[in-house]
Amino acid sequence: EQNGNGTSFVYQSQDLLQQAQQLQEMSNATNNQLIWIASISLLVGGIGVMNIMLVSVTERTREIGLKIAIGARKSRILWQFLTEAAVLTSLGGLLGVLRIGLAEMLSHVMGTAVAISAPACIVAVAFSMVIGIVFGLVPAIKASRLNPIEALRRE
Repeated sequence: EQNGNGTSFVYQSQDLLQQAQQLQEMSNATNNQLIWIASISLLVGGIGVMNIMLVSVTERTREIGLKIAIGARKSRILWQFLTEAAVLTSLGGLLGVLRIGLAEMLSHVMGTAVAISAPACIVAVAFSMVIGIVFGLVPAIKASRLNPIEALRRE
């Protein structure tokens, strides 16, 4: 196109729908990567909880054997270690939520916007407790199945 002065104009058209679809695809790819990273982190954390609980069972073998010998039910031992794992991971979840609160305070000081919802915090703590219960199940079962005679014989 040319105007009356002899200068030419170049027109460029853009499809906004196509741009929106590209942004959506990029957002989906980023979300998938974050889901994978979070899943791997939860798996590693869960294995860490399992190892800590297995060490706890090993160190407390005599205590567990004594409890079983004086009449504690296997279900009671199982619930004891499951509760311990749930409390341990719930405290970790609460510490994470407290750090989110710290981020909220820093956002007020720095004047930046942070969007944090209370239901998301509650779900995060509950999910961390579920991870503790799931990964604490193997050590709890191991503790509840200890033979009291062999457990008391160990040094």
